[in-house]
Amino acid sequence: MIKIGTTFISAKVLAVFTGPAGIAMLGQLTNFITILIQVSTGATGTGIVKLTGQYQEDKPQLKKIIDTSFTLNILFSGLVLLLIFLFQNQLTLFVFNDLKYKWLLYFVAIGTPLIAINNFILSVISGLHQFKKYVAINIFSSILSVILTVGLVYFYTIDGALLAYILTQTLIFFVSLFYSKTIQWKETISFAIDKSITKKLAHFSLYVIVSAFCFPFAQILVRNLIIDTLGIDTAGIWEGTNRISSMYLLLITSAIGVYFFPKISNLKTIQDVSKELNFAFKVFVGATLFAGFLLLLLKSFIIPLVLSKAFLPINNILYIQVIGDVFLIAKMLLSMVLLSRDKTKVMVFFEIIFTAIYIVSNYILVSSFPDLTNIIWAYPIYTFLYFLTLFLTYKKIANVVEN
Repeated sequence: MIKIGTTFISAKVLAVFTGPAGIAMLGQLTNFITILIQVSTGATGTGIVKLTGQYQEDKPQLKKIIDTSFTLNILFSGLVLLLIFLFQNQLTLFVFNDLKYKWLLYFVAIGTPLIAINNFILSVISGLHQFKKYVAINIFSSILSVILTVGLVYFYTIDGALLAYILTQTLIFFVSLFYSKTIQWKETISFAIDKSITKKLAHFSLYVIVSAFCFPFAQILVRNLIIDTLGIDTAGIWEGTNRISSMYLLLITSAIGVYFFPKISNLKTIQDVSKELNFAFKVFVGATLFAGFLLLLLKSFIIPLVLSKAFLPINNILYIQVIGDVFLIAKMLLSMVLLSRDKTKVMVFFEIIFTAIYIVSNYILVSSFPDLTNIIWAYPIYTFLYFLTLFLTYKKIANVVEN
């Protein structure tokens, strides 16, 4: 609830003080940082959680996991830092379409190692099941985000919003370090890479890094396309729609991650998997339909409340977003089932193909029907086709196993 509350406050302050243009720019930065986090950590987070949990009683093996993970994070983040400095102009133009924001890339580059190590610490804490510390860090992160956002946006508007997001991602490292001091990092960590551990981490990393790169990258491209074609304010309305969507889906997606994936991963037979999947469809897709219906019913009240009156054009396209959200949740459930069945390569292929479909759909709609009411249909088209493909794939796998 604290996460929802702080997200609401931040979104409201951003909407009031920076307007659609500020929301659009922050959307670009958010997607860029999402990609950066996975690349700078080698997308090892999921693997670290899994392996530290599995070997927490085996101290020699646990040390190998922590050493290898930490070393890989340092190496990847150092490489990313170097690449940011080497391609600073190109990256600034790609993300912000304006070299006046070049100064932000200095903060991003300097913060990259701290962001990577912070994610490493959080993964270890999660893997060791120190959930109270994990929750405390996330609470502090949310509070820090609100304080920085309100303060910097008030004085520096859009520039302040962008800087606040980068500083939050960076400074939370010190909070994580404080809460994890019982792990005694100095005695635990040394620079070393174990080949067998690296191979295991890579198994978990493949889908994570592809999925974490593909859709945020696509959103940056689409947002740039809308800015170039319809203007930055229209891109802000598009981004505002995504943010409202993320807010009402936050509890649902969190519950799926916390409950459904661990549950489905422990099931052995396809019959048990199908039974759990059917139950999940009823609960999570049903909850999305109900939440989406309430959102549409109260949209004229919710949009000015959560954002501002400048975002009221969202009224005209919100129902399209909700349709896409329903298929997104259904797709998410099926994705987790296939990943739990070790269909990583299949999921990587699908992620790349459907991200390409999403990008091409947006370009076609922008070229043929240059209006946001039409362009927004690319999202439900993408989620429906992705869901349908995963559903047919799962049915095929289930039939093979049963026969």
